[in-house]
Amino acid sequence: MMTLVPNTSVLRVSSASNRRDAKTSLVRSAVLALALGVTTAFAQSADYTAPPSRLPQINPNGWTSSAICGECHQAIHAVWQHSLHAKSWSNGVFQAAYRRSIDAYGEEGARVCLSCHAPTVRQGQDFAVKDPVTAEGVTCDFCHSIAAIDLDAADPFRVNLGKTKYGPLRHAQSPAHQIVDTSFHKNSEFCGPCHEYRNAQGVTVLGTYSEWKESTYARQGKQCQDCHMPLVPGRVVALNIKEKTPTSVNLHDISGSHDMERVRKAITLEISGYEWHGDRVWLFVKVSNVGSGHCFPTGMPMHRAVLDVSIHDGSKLVDRREIPFEIVMLDKEGRPLRREYEVLVKAVSVRSDTRLRPGESRSLDLSFRDITASRLTATAALTYEYSTEALVTTEGETRIEPVEMKFLIASRQSSMKPPGR
Repeated sequence: MMTLVPNTSVLRVSSASNRRDAKTSLVRSAVLALALGVTTAFAQSADYTAPPSRLPQINPNGWTSSAICGECHQAIHAVWQHSLHAKSWSNGVFQAAYRRSIDAYGEEGARVCLSCHAPTVRQGQDFAVKDPVTAEGVTCDFCHSIAAIDLDAADPFRVNLGKTKYGPLRHAQSPAHQIVDTSFHKNSEFCGPCHEYRNAQGVTVLGTYSEWKESTYARQGKQCQDCHMPLVPGRVVALNIKEKTPTSVNLHDISGSHDMERVRKAITLEISGYEWHGDRVWLFVKVSNVGSGHCFPTGMPMHRAVLDVSIHDGSKLVDRREIPFEIVMLDKEGRPLRREYEVLVKAVSVRSDTRLRPGESRSLDLSFRDITASRLTATAALTYEYSTEALVTTEGETRIEPVEMKFLIASRQSSMKPPGR
């Protein structure tokens, strides 16, 4: 099992530390590159600096590799290739769940996973993942070959492969391919098909899109992309390809719950007060979802948060409470489902849902009895937890191991003294 390593601000899987540091460095480098005018997206005018012979070659009849896109879209590609979208097929957590699905339901039954984790299979049916582009996960050409969205259709994405690419910039031009500007690339409906899943029993196993749709964020017109693909200053097209470009570009890191700094900005925690009543003390704690347009936590039910409230007399633990923020799904025998491959297929009901809705503040009144100490310290700590499995390879051996992730989101402390003491 992969273990947790304590840090002053976060508990995390030890192997994630270097990845996160490298990713942070990469994103900072990419932003700097944007500011220096090195990156690309879609061009706007015809004053190109590269001759046609030096332009990347787009596949006119099939999928184009992200490496081709990266020849022009350098910094965007550099950030994207370290994102979870780029690793949606190859990451160890998905690979473990996918192998479990094949074992449980057969290869055909597990194909539903690929429709979002290797979405180019929607056009070409490369379920064996023989084409390297399939293994690129949510690759550039998939998103930018989508010509229309219909959330009521069996396949919500209408894909148009070839030398026409689709994106949100108006009046854009490119020397390498045709461009059609769209509005839906900037709307949450674009994200909905892969961030919403209802199984054959009618249970919404993954409900991030509907959580947003029912929120004040949707009513105010705030889209997923506004938070998860923010605009940053910089050139859109590489200087060696085109001189005049738009002055901002969407950052393609598309960070979410794996970015703990983003999560910490979305959630607040406070100890709002306490009251003594004889040998009983009441502690008032408030947790608020102030910056997330969906539930906290969202995504698969394996994601949960836990509020740990403890009372200490000096170094001695007097009492403790744990309050979970989670959705628990059951199979037909009434057993809680703890793994991705199980809940997607076997969930028939929801036992409980204690997650925070967008904009929700929840006040918790916690009672502690038989308190005799004259002075106490209360500590409230909110952690984000993810219990799953991952496919790992060491010394040529591939195996599935359990993984327990635990990150500290916020911590507060308060002294409590009885009246008159």
